[in-house]
Amino acid sequence: MMVDLVFVGGGPAGYEGAIAAAKKGLKAAVVEADKLGGTCLQRGCIPTKAMLHSVKAIKHFRQLGKLGIEAGEYKVNYAEMVKRRERIVSKNTKGIEFLFKKYGIELINGRGRLAAPGKVALADGGQIEARHVCLATGSRAADLPFLKRDGRIVLNSDDLLDLKDIPRSLLVVGAGAVGLEWALIFAYLGSQVTVAEIMDQVLPGTDREIADILQNELQKQGLRITTATSISAPRLGDGICLTCKQGEKSWEERADKVLLAVGRLPESRDIADPHSGLTVDGKGFVAVDGNLRTSIPGVFACGDLVGPPLLAHKAAHQAVAVVDFIAGGQAVGHQSVPAAVFTFPEVATVGFSEREARERLGKVVVGRFPYAAGSRANTMDEKSGLVKVIATETGVIVGGHIVGADAGELLPLLTYAVQHQLTAMAFKELILIHPTLGENVWEAIGEVAGFSIHL
Repeated sequence: MMVDLVFVGGGPAGYEGAIAAAKKGLKAAVVEADKLGGTCLQRGCIPTKAMLHSVKAIKHFRQLGKLGIEAGEYKVNYAEMVKRRERIVSKNTKGIEFLFKKYGIELINGRGRLAAPGKVALADGGQIEARHVCLATGSRAADLPFLKRDGRIVLNSDDLLDLKDIPRSLLVVGAGAVGLEWALIFAYLGSQVTVAEIMDQVLPGTDREIADILQNELQKQGLRITTATSISAPRLGDGICLTCKQGEKSWEERADKVLLAVGRLPESRDIADPHSGLTVDGKGFVAVDGNLRTSIPGVFACGDLVGPPLLAHKAAHQAVAVVDFIAGGQAVGHQSVPAAVFTFPEVATVGFSEREARERLGKVVVGRFPYAAGSRANTMDEKSGLVKVIATETGVIVGGHIVGADAGELLPLLTYAVQHQLTAMAFKELILIHPTLGENVWEAIGEVAGFSIHL
C-alpha cells in the first residue's frame, strides 16, 4: 500500500490529522492497534466527563432545597451510569469511523513500527509505504518504583473503567487533573476518598491562588486532601495499607483500592526499528525540530510523544500543523496551550501563572474578579470562583486563570488574548451579554486596565 501520509496511532492527533490531510487531497492512512480516538476518547477525556456529568446531577440534587425545591431520596444505579458512558464513547467512535469512510481514509487495525524512511511495518508482516510518516502513539499511565499497578487493588485510570462496584474507600495518589476528577467522581458515588500529593499544592504547576481555591472547594465536598505528602511501604492484603509522611508527621492510610494518578509516559517503546536512526531522549520522548520533524527525513512526530503538555487538543493541533507543513510548507506555530480540569468547580488556565510572570518579567499587573461579585454566578448559585488575569506593566495579557463554573468554556477569550499578545485595553469596548459568566472575565481584564465596574 502506498499513501501520501500515514499516522501511526489513531488518537486525537492521528485521526484528526488524517481527516485534515484527506480534506487537502492527500491519500491518508492510520495504523491503530485499538479503537479510533485513542486514550482521550476510549479511556480518558470522554469517559471521565460522562461520569462527571452523571455525578454532577447528585451535586445538584443535594442543593435543591436551597433553590426552593423539595425532593425525596435518590439512588445511584452505577451499572446504568457505566452503560451511558459506554454509549457516549461508542457514538463518538462511530462518528470518527464515518468520517474515515466519507473521506476515504485507510484504517489499518494493528500495531505499526517505523521500519525505515517512508516505511511502516505491521505486526502481521505487511508494510505501508508513504511519502510522509507521522508518529502519534500517545502515552500510557505511569507507575511508581515501589508501587506498581496490579489491576486488582492498585489501579490506574484505565482500570477504573472496568470496576463493577463502587469501592468503599479509595486512596488517590496524585492530585493532578486525572486524580482529582476521579476522586470527585467516586466521592459523589459514596466512596471515602483520600488524595495524597507529593507536591505542596493540588494541580502542581497551576497558579497557586487558583489551586488553593480549588482545594478548599473540593474539601467542602468531602474529599480529604493532603499535600506535601510522600507515600511508601505498601502492604497488600484485603485492600492496601500505605505509610504516609508529611514533614515530621507520619501515619498509615488504608483503602480498598488505590488509584495511581502520577502522570503519563510517552508510548515510544518499540516505535521504530533500532537501526532506523530515530532519536529518543532518556524520558522516552521523540526528538523533533520546530516543524515537528524527527531525525529521519520525511518522518514527523507529534502529541504526547514529543513532550508536555500531554493534552489531546495539543496533539490534534500539532497533527493538523504537520499536514499544513507537508501540503503547503506552512511553518508549524507554537501557540500557548490552554488546559482545563473538570472538577466542581472547574479550573482552566493559559499562559504564565503569577509566580512565573514575576520570575520572568519582573513587575506585572494582576486583575482579579471573584465569581461572588458576578450577577449570573449568583443567579446560578455558583459563587465560588475567581477569574485572574496576569499582564505586563504595559497591559499585555500573558496569563489567564479561572476557577469556577464553566471555566473551560470561558477561557478561550483569555487564550486568544495571550496568543495574540493583546492588551487589556483592547477589550474595553467589547460588549458582553448581561447577565453571563463571561462578564466575570471582562471585569478581571478591566481590573488590569482600570475599566472594571463591579469592584
